[in-house]
Amino acid sequence: MLKTFCRMSVVVVGVMIGVASAFAAEGSLSGTISLSGDAPEVKVLQITKDQEVCGKERKLDTLILSGKNVVNAVINVKDVKTGKKIEVPSKNIEFIQKGCQFKPHVLIVPVGSTLDILNQDPLTHNIHTFPKENTPLNKAQPKTLPKIVSPKFEIPETIKVQCDIHRGLMSAWFIVTDHPYVALSDAGGKFKITGLPEGEYEVEIWHEMLGKQTQKVAIKGGQTAKLDVALAKK
Repeated sequence: MLKTFCRMSVVVVGVMIGVASAFAAEGSLSGTISLSGDAPEVKVLQITKDQEVCGKERKLDTLILSGKNVVNAVINVKDVKTGKKIEVPSKNIEFIQKGCQFKPHVLIVPVGSTLDILNQDPLTHNIHTFPKENTPLNKAQPKTLPKIVSPKFEIPETIKVQCDIHRGLMSAWFIVTDHPYVALSDAGGKFKITGLPEGEYEVEIWHEMLGKQTQKVAIKGGQTAKLDVALAKK
């Protein structure tokens, strides 16, 4: 009986060590996305339609800065072979039209997800997506149709979105991903990606107005790697 207990103890200890090693092998990546050089001019659009809801003018969301830091940059760790799988939310992701503005301006969409597209304005919008791989959506949404359910997103890609009725004023982006190692820079230009397996990776940083840049990073278990990137106007 003592021998049996010893064997069981060895097995349990081995499993615990294996689990601990798996957790120890995970690291994080964090940093700040900033602007290099002078900021490109962001268009201020004079609005002539539906001014009672849309206003008379608006600075577009194509570049939002917090000081010199860039909001809504997409940070994507490429070719992670192991680690966490993408999780499809149990409820549809909400994508809102309010004040003639898409909220959020950039939305990360896990593969397998669908969206609840909500019109919270007392007027008609027309949501139009421009995918290369996924099923497109092009549908009028009057105030009497407050919710549209999108097709399911099946393939990773970056998708431009616009309202055809308020073209030029209302635009957004869907970032469809098949892994969880993607983040947006927040209102201060900062980001953090957790649960990364140990290894060396290529990280792609993309912004709709500032273009794309790639960097190499090394992730070590239990540690946070730093990646501060300066993007310049195209």
